[in-house]
Amino acid sequence: MTESDAREARQSPIRLRYKIIAYIATWTAALLLTAPGMWSLAFLFPLGLVAVIDRHLANDGGWGVLIGCYVLYIVHAFFFFRSKTTLRTSILYGVLVILLIGNVAGCREMIHPH
Repeated sequence: MTESDAREARQSPIRLRYKIIAYIATWTAALLLTAPGMWSLAFLFPLGLVAVIDRHLANDGGWGVLIGCYVLYIVHAFFFFRSKTTLRTSILYGVLVILLIGNVAGCREMIHPH
């Protein structure tokens, strides 16, 4: 294997189509796992990320906290869809999965407090 072949194998990008499919599938799974019967509150879904850290802030933080959560996901999506290498795409996808797991856990905690 020549040096250029090794560099190409390391930097072979994942096609945008597959990134979009993976992104939508992951978000859909997270939304379905949270609260299937509460679709009217789906726009509040990002607050679950804050609820993992501080449930009071997630409930009473106001629009600033909600917008901050949206900005976090938008910035992540920007870097995810612009990633050029398979390694970076995989790392950013892993970050998305971790964020959404925390988000689902936080939402479930807000919906069903103990």
